[in-house]
Amino acid sequence: MTVRRQVLAWSAAAVGASLLLVTIVQWRHSTTEEFWSTFLVGDPHTGAHIFREKGCSRCHAVNGVGGTRAPDLGFQRPPRSQMTELVTAMWNHAPRMWRQMEAQHVPYPSFSAREMANLFAYLYTARYVNEPGDPTQGMMMFTEKGCVRCHAVDGHGGKLGPELTKLGPVVTPIFWSQAMWNHAPNMETHMRQLGMAWPRFEGEEMNDLLAYIRERRGGPQQEFALLPADPARGWSLFQKKACITCHAIRGEGGTSAPDLGAGRPLPPTLTQVAALMWNHSPEMWLAMRARGIERPTFEGQEMADLIAFLYSVRYFELAGSPIVGQQLFTERHCARCHGADGQGAEVGPKLRGRGRLITTLSLAEGLWSHGPRMYKRSQELGLGWPTLEEGDLGHLLAFLNSPPEEKR
Repeated sequence: MTVRRQVLAWSAAAVGASLLLVTIVQWRHSTTEEFWSTFLVGDPHTGAHIFREKGCSRCHAVNGVGGTRAPDLGFQRPPRSQMTELVTAMWNHAPRMWRQMEAQHVPYPSFSAREMANLFAYLYTARYVNEPGDPTQGMMMFTEKGCVRCHAVDGHGGKLGPELTKLGPVVTPIFWSQAMWNHAPNMETHMRQLGMAWPRFEGEEMNDLLAYIRERRGGPQQEFALLPADPARGWSLFQKKACITCHAIRGEGGTSAPDLGAGRPLPPTLTQVAALMWNHSPEMWLAMRARGIERPTFEGQEMADLIAFLYSVRYFELAGSPIVGQQLFTERHCARCHGADGQGAEVGPKLRGRGRLITTLSLAEGLWSHGPRMYKRSQELGLGWPTLEEGDLGHLLAFLNSPPEEKR
């Protein structure tokens, strides 16, 4: 009996160890997938190579460089910089791509989560670094906002601040955000001495100002040097730089300033993130002084990591209505294959309740991996390919990531 109990104990231990190993592997796999769901963790340099190696450049150009058979994936007018807009366009045009690739006998490439993150890091940064602002409007902003009283451009303007065409690579959004944050206290002092109010930037005004300085400065743009960013390092900076003293993330942190992880979507472009930080800089500085907190500065890649962290939070708190998403899920005929509640049917697999987050990037990866089979099946069923409108993706993702209702 003793030997039997030992055998049973060893068997239980072996089963327990196996289950633990499976759990760890699944957790690591899930963590890896979630990490690569944030586009700013991708490497745009590697993404540019992937764009060529996978054959995308045969048909598509990026800002004029590449093929002409399909739309240019760089900047457009009006600019479409949001990740959801990129993936929506990819979804809507996918059937045409597949038909053309088949007709031209182009090998169908596969993408891992990491490769997709790198590809979209390239496409996204190529868009916002070259986002077409209006230099003429930017020149007007430079005067109207009072920048000209402290700064010069091409030798024309004030001398209190540095010549803006000689600042180096600050004409790209992340560099610009960091430089403006670091120098805001000095700028506020000068403005107070000159009797100037703190200027605020709305809509495309900051982008127009950047376009003006970029046009006058010339030279290389070095935004790509700041990526890949590290959201984990950004979370550490959020704590070390005392941001968490006033701001919370999903309830964890201070309450004197808005929670940055609950229902507060970031602006659609990184240039508008810079404008938002600038607009609120005086209030943040006053709050920090009142609490005796030393104003932090950001160097090197720190601002990129912080912004990557803030964007990563949005991937786990997707904007949109699950109710609207479920309605769209039915209207677009997704329910015909995946079930009305998204938990699978005879034709298609379950999409909800799988224990993994579906993001814009994971959707893009899934579309590319399984899309041709989906398209073929939809044709067989006479359903056609569902098209998405701007705004649909956020609602659909909110529905797919909502917990399934318990069946009674």
